[in-house]
Amino acid sequence: MTSASGLDGDPLPLNFPQTFLPDRRLLGRLMAFAAADGRGDKEAIGAATGIPTGKSTGKVEPMIRYAQGMGLIQAAKTDGVWRLNPTLLGQVVRREDPFLSEPVSLWMLHLLLSRRCGRTLPAVGVADAWFALFAEGRFRLGQRFTYSEYLDFLIARHGEKGYLKPLSTLAPRMYLEDSSFAAIGALTLEGTASEPLLTRATAPVETGFFPAYAAYLFLVWDEQFGGDRQLIFQEFARETRLLAVLGWSDAQAMRWLEWMVDRGLVQLDRYTGDPVLLRLKETGEVVNALYRELV
Repeated sequence: MTSASGLDGDPLPLNFPQTFLPDRRLLGRLMAFAAADGRGDKEAIGAATGIPTGKSTGKVEPMIRYAQGMGLIQAAKTDGVWRLNPTLLGQVVRREDPFLSEPVSLWMLHLLLSRRCGRTLPAVGVADAWFALFAEGRFRLGQRFTYSEYLDFLIARHGEKGYLKPLSTLAPRMYLEDSSFAAIGALTLEGTASEPLLTRATAPVETGFFPAYAAYLFLVWDEQFGGDRQLIFQEFARETRLLAVLGWSDAQAMRWLEWMVDRGLVQLDRYTGDPVLLRLKETGEVVNALYRELV
């Protein structure tokens, strides 16, 4: 199901990565392909983009799924043929940061990959291994945790599946590899080689990143609260797990909300106790301003 925001809101297959990390260079090539013809089977897409398609290195479909979960493309497959279209976010990112080298881009894509899928219960993620790791796992796993604790959490959610063990190392490794998302440092590795500890980082509370968080807010607002012009911020944060993924306190969130007020994105009403946001801009304007605060 594609929302008005352009996000593909259906959950991805749990093991969609197979054994592959999202590669920023390959995602950039896939965005360029989607912006051009955007149509072909995985072999044709591999030939056009240079993304490997061999039996043991078949990265085309995992990269499509990553790009889909990150909100960069809409993707549909019929009789083995893919049709890829850039979203508004994908167009903006490709124009401003085609090689995905800016941390502001990577934080934005990380937030979207980790987002909740709809509002049904029990809560699941668009990419549930990431939703479990960064949203639900904030409370279940804590600030520091082992790979085996994360694996146990995935098994509790999905039952015993053979691919969960490799998935439990792959999802965190995305934030440790330079070719992937290490630049944002959302997770770091500590402890000993025999018992490594994964440690969460807090999202930067810096104005250069505030446009990315605002674009996320508006995109997910469209996706999950589509018809509403105003919403209670705490309800949004609770439903989407936004503050859990960011690792923020209410006071840190308020700095960002006040920045959005100053930029004319929202009006903030605090008379009822919980802040109520009234949207003053359309989503397209907010997404187009994604890189505006970068020097």
